[in-house]
Amino acid sequence: MNVSHFCLGRVIALAMLTAAGPMISHASAQAPAGGAATLTLKTVTTDDKTASVGVPDGWTLAKGAHGFVYVTGPNKETINLGAIVVAKNGPAGPGDAAADVAFALPFTATLKDKFTTIVQSGAVKQGLPKPTISFASQTPTKLPMCARLVGTSMYGSESRTFEGVICSLRPDWLGLYKNIVFLLEAPTSRAADARPILEKIAGSYRVTPAMFQKMVATYTPLPPSPPAAMLGGLAPYQNPTKSAECFDYNIIRESPPWEVPMSCGGTNPYK
Repeated sequence: MNVSHFCLGRVIALAMLTAAGPMISHASAQAPAGGAATLTLKTVTTDDKTASVGVPDGWTLAKGAHGFVYVTGPNKETINLGAIVVAKNGPAGPGDAAADVAFALPFTATLKDKFTTIVQSGAVKQGLPKPTISFASQTPTKLPMCARLVGTSMYGSESRTFEGVICSLRPDWLGLYKNIVFLLEAPTSRAADARPILEKIAGSYRVTPAMFQKMVATYTPLPPSPPAAMLGGLAPYQNPTKSAECFDYNIIRESPPWEVPMSCGGTNPYK
């Protein structure tokens, strides 16, 4: 199976909505191939009303909140969209479950290492075997904190094919940083058949604009009057991805600076 056809860029573009609707260009808004083109999806919404996704018969929105959705299929297919995993900038080690910090890892670690740690620690937390991750490719985006990763994961003797996008946002003033993950996965033996269905479901994913802002905000809010020494080391995640529109220009389309609005870090004053 050519997992690059999972089109995670399309997934993110569709997910990050502005009030005007999905941020996706006409050229990339292609219908899924095969029988999935006529597949009927039923829109379901998370209990907190921050996200929604369409699911066909036999598929389930297993859980979701705070912009995250987790969808499962009848043949062990899984879709994770908008998962936020918080890490501590420090030597590799365990996190702090009480503070919702999944693990410690230097922020300078590679995106592959961060992705591997997220997947492996998540599997252990769910009582699954710690998977071995093999990467077939890594495609950088315009911004270095994001990348598309394609490969396979081995859970014992079970092989699964995945494509993921990980964005690792800069640490806040306490050294905590968010990793936002979008992941489509299916048993390798069924991946070719599952691909168009996974793509269509993922393409229906929506988050509210308010939730998007929270997703890309720093994990720890600034204190009322932080010491000057702390301010010098701050690297808040803002322009050029401060909004869904900016995310579209800079991550999805990878537009040149002259096409990007000045409000998104570009040089175009007319948008």
